[in-house]
Amino acid sequence: MRKQDVKAEIGFVILHYQVLQETLACIASIEAHIDTANYAIIVVDNASPNGSGKILAKRFVNSERVQVIVNEENLGFSQGNNVGYRCAKALGCTFICLCNNDTELMQDDFLQVVKQEYEASHCAVIGPQIHLPDGSICAYPKKLLRYSELDADRLRVKKLIKRNKWLIESLHLFLYKYIGKLIRWQKIRHRYREELPIEGRMEMVRLHGCWLIFTPVYVAQFDGLEVRTKFYGEEDVLFVRLIRHHLLSVYQPRLKILHKEEAATGAAMGNKDRKKRLFRYETHLQTLAMLQALYEEDLESLDGYI
Repeated sequence: MRKQDVKAEIGFVILHYQVLQETLACIASIEAHIDTANYAIIVVDNASPNGSGKILAKRFVNSERVQVIVNEENLGFSQGNNVGYRCAKALGCTFICLCNNDTELMQDDFLQVVKQEYEASHCAVIGPQIHLPDGSICAYPKKLLRYSELDADRLRVKKLIKRNKWLIESLHLFLYKYIGKLIRWQKIRHRYREELPIEGRMEMVRLHGCWLIFTPVYVAQFDGLEVRTKFYGEEDVLFVRLIRHHLLSVYQPRLKILHKEEAATGAAMGNKDRKKRLFRYETHLQTLAMLQALYEEDLESLDGYI
């Protein structure tokens, strides 16, 4: 059977770039845990310079459920994911998951819980509870940055850029990293660490972009993510789209995934890490400009959210 002839109920789109083992682990976790045989995995290689996309394509050339698309250029997060999203939609998938390649599925009843949530709420997008390698649960902003907060956030990021360029940030991270290894400091930090409450199910919240589940309501109406930015801010753009189209997002903690992203405090003094942080800050400023323009297209529609 040709891959284009395979039909699936749920599709998993994995955006791959460079790190082969993480992508393979993500694929393996889905294959091990997904509670249906009627699934498809679409790996989209975003023109990895190390040739790992071609390695993946060769590895899964005979797989019925896994196919690999190798982009000729790096399309960024939204457009790269949209290539896989459209492929999953063409396969007949009514549920489509966009997954970072550094994530793994953790449970054996994933699709069952997704269907139960969809049948109960008729939501458009679902976000899972995100577990981190240290055993904690990811706490992330579930609200949009308010319009009145944009200027203050710009000022905050500009200060970070100055600290980065003057190497002050690298020095602080270096000291934090090595002081944090001291046993006595670990005990003190643990004693005074505030335990955040575990959040329950929530509706109409901003979801984390590392794993998004699109339901038939969304899939029928859209061909992927709205392309406003290349790398950051996709969660905000998606939430604004849902608000303006009167569609429901749901944070569902019964769904659980592992996100292996390393904490920023693990960074060292190396120049490469410093440049990565600088890129992140400068891109964040571009994202804030994009958000302001997005908000101003129709401020009234976002009343109560921003």
